[in-house]
Amino acid sequence: MSRTDSTSAPFGAFERTLAWRYLRARREHGGASLISIISFVGIALAVWALITIMSVMGGFRATLLDALLGGQPHVYVSTTQLTQDDADAVAAQIREVPGVLTVTPYIEETVLVTHSGRSAGALVKAIPADSLADQPFIPDDGETAYAAGFGDGRKGGNVILMGAFLAADLGVLPGDTVNLVAPQVNATIGGSTPRNKNYVVGDVFKTGSVELDKVYIFMPLEQGQVFFKYPDSYELLDIRLRDPETSDTAMQRIFTSIAQPLRIFDWKNQRASYLNALNIERMMMMIVMMILVSITALNIITGVVMLVKNKTRDIAILRTIGAGRTAMMRVFVMVGATLGMLGALTGLVLGLLTVLNIGAVEAFLNTVVGLFGGGRIFDADVYGLEGLPADLDIGMAIFATVWAIAMSVLVTIWPAWRAADLDPVEALRFE
Repeated sequence: MSRTDSTSAPFGAFERTLAWRYLRARREHGGASLISIISFVGIALAVWALITIMSVMGGFRATLLDALLGGQPHVYVSTTQLTQDDADAVAAQIREVPGVLTVTPYIEETVLVTHSGRSAGALVKAIPADSLADQPFIPDDGETAYAAGFGDGRKGGNVILMGAFLAADLGVLPGDTVNLVAPQVNATIGGSTPRNKNYVVGDVFKTGSVELDKVYIFMPLEQGQVFFKYPDSYELLDIRLRDPETSDTAMQRIFTSIAQPLRIFDWKNQRASYLNALNIERMMMMIVMMILVSITALNIITGVVMLVKNKTRDIAILRTIGAGRTAMMRVFVMVGATLGMLGALTGLVLGLLTVLNIGAVEAFLNTVVGLFGGGRIFDADVYGLEGLPADLDIGMAIFATVWAIAMSVLVTIWPAWRAADLDPVEALRFE
């Protein structure tokens, strides 16, 4: 065995020094070409774009889910077959389940609401008056609604709350009176008549979901029990979790914590298609960006091939004095891996800085667009959000960096193997 092989361990000082020397050498000395620099910049930009785009998409997903789940339970438990006391006992048991924030009994029924000649279908949710503050979208924790008389009076009174878009469709303002017609009927001597009653709109609210704000009405639970004929009973339990994504686990825990075999389901059952669309969109975008990173990393092949061509004489001499095939292969793998690693780490830093300062980035882009006579790139009036959302996922950022480095190493193997397979006699024949 030669002295060179015997004194240099794999990826040891000799190989690292040689790889670093090739990376630093100028082009006129046969070093890394402009293509290698372009590869470095391309990988950095690709990783930066992957982290930024996935963070923005994650922010949109979180914002949309918050808006969607703000107006509906995370987990539902049907209690129609239980008495009010039994349902209260079940609610107390569920409140002890880990991860559960609140448990609110309620009744939910469809109605026809009319005002000044206009009418629309609506969904009334009757909840305990003292639980109004548990609804995250109710303004000022319900103080305006309480001041208007929500929950006051006999059987909860006649004050209700209405979704902002439903109120706009009907031309209703706080303080106006509306008429609700229930699907249940009153039996009289003259026959069955529709059950209806006038209510005063105490306040309007926005859940963040236009779909819900077009149909939702809140009513005191006692009034709902009378109006919809639920004497001494509830329809469902509204269960809110610390993390809505863990609803599957929460349902299992709830099922084991209660004695009665009640029907339990979660928001994913209600919004399966919506959730699947978000997940598929996120997955497809991640795949597209990963392909982009891979294509960018392929440029390293060209750079390393050119480097091998320029260093043919050096490789032949090193092989002649005892450098092994694997040693030369590792040298050029380190050249490509170093380009990929530096590019990936640069992209990681750029991505983190962009996501952590997304507000400043949005303001800068709005300024640039404004100089050319354009509007805002992210208009709150159009998208219904106050700013460009971004949710930094450290796991995704690390994955993007590791993926770029791995692809850089992978694409370098072929030109590195060609360098190791070089015959020193043939290489030096014409030198």
